[in-house]
Amino acid sequence: QMAATALPNRPPLGVVRDFVVGKGNTLALKMNGVTPFVDAARIFSLATGAGKTNTVQRLRASAAALRVPASEVEAWINAFLFIQMLRLRHHYEAIAQQEAGIAEELDNRIDPAQLNELDRRILKEAFRQARKVQAKLVLDYQL
Repeated sequence: QMAATALPNRPPLGVVRDFVVGKGNTLALKMNGVTPFVDAARIFSLATGAGKTNTVQRLRASAAALRVPASEVEAWINAFLFIQMLRLRHHYEAIAQQEAGIAEELDNRIDPAQLNELDRRILKEAFRQARKVQAKLVLDYQL
């Protein structure tokens, strides 16, 4: 049931591997980028009995028991950390704008057009890794 609940938060990539933007031409980094990794790590941890409490530790601790190559798990972790870094950078910039008197609330939505080309490419790959994590859930739990 947890795996089935984790799958609706899909990474925002289209058929031709471009971003699928939502409200205001933005991407929801937390919901569609971070959440797939966090949910999968929780499920993998429960399935393998790994007693870790954070996403990176859970992924690493459960990898061997799930027969996931270390290189693949590290790709998942790097993708997760990159998305988190983008979120933190977005928050930092929003706080700076608030302090400058430009009212902007903190959120987890970014406009991919505002990213530089390298960050856009890495973000696309990070979302592909999130898809792979979800594909592992589908295979393991036959969803």
